[in-house]
Amino acid sequence: MKKVSVALAIAGIAATATVALAGPGAGTGINGSWHDLNAAAGYTGDSLGRTCVFCHTPHNARTADSLVPLWNHAESTLPTLPAYAWVAPTNKGILISDPLVGPSRFCMACHDGSTAVDSHGSAASSPTGTTKITASYTDCLGKQTNRFITDLTVTHPIGFLWDDAKTARGNEIVDKGTGYLVAAPVAATWDTTNRAGVATTAKKIQDTLYGGYMTCATCHDVHNSVNAKPDAGHSYNYFLYAKEEGSAICLSCHVK
Repeated sequence: MKKVSVALAIAGIAATATVALAGPGAGTGINGSWHDLNAAAGYTGDSLGRTCVFCHTPHNARTADSLVPLWNHAESTLPTLPAYAWVAPTNKGILISDPLVGPSRFCMACHDGSTAVDSHGSAASSPTGTTKITASYTDCLGKQTNRFITDLTVTHPIGFLWDDAKTARGNEIVDKGTGYLVAAPVAATWDTTNRAGVATTAKKIQDTLYGGYMTCATCHDVHNSVNAKPDAGHSYNYFLYAKEEGSAICLSCHVK
């Protein structure tokens, strides 16, 4: 089991099934967000109302698998998940030796359905739940199956080195050291060559990588703290660092 740095460790909690949330908007914090298990019916909430405890604990953390930081949730028990298969010739040389490297393994602790979303800790003040995500699971957005992931061949590839992708695809991929996640590209001024005239966030691509690898946490801020707020009239919150509007999240990394 690979260790995960504090900066990129994530709370791998599934989105909730029946919502009683007052303000799950982007950038409003973990409390009351889709990842707050206390805020929804159908789950075993923490008896003290703690949100962080579903993933983290300040004492008596799990040590058997060298999970850090202060991990309090069972890991994925599926032995392997099929990794994305590179088809295009331009992608040859981009290897995925461990699709769940780094924080992605924490995400799958819930999202592959192998362990209960609301299982946590062992103290009397932290009852353990048994609710798992399944293919028929309905999330807080009223969608089914979207949060249940056991096949990584149908998702954006993760577990590869950014430098490998940059080498294989050249100028089609933004440089990780100089490229910033874009705030909202405007079609009339979008320049794919020098990306001029486009607002950016303060976060570079390399800031979201785990040891140079792309993981779930490269796109998603599961603590709902510095993720992008959607434009007026939209209410989605997928914990993304960049907006959906104008495909800002895609164009942060891809030169198209």
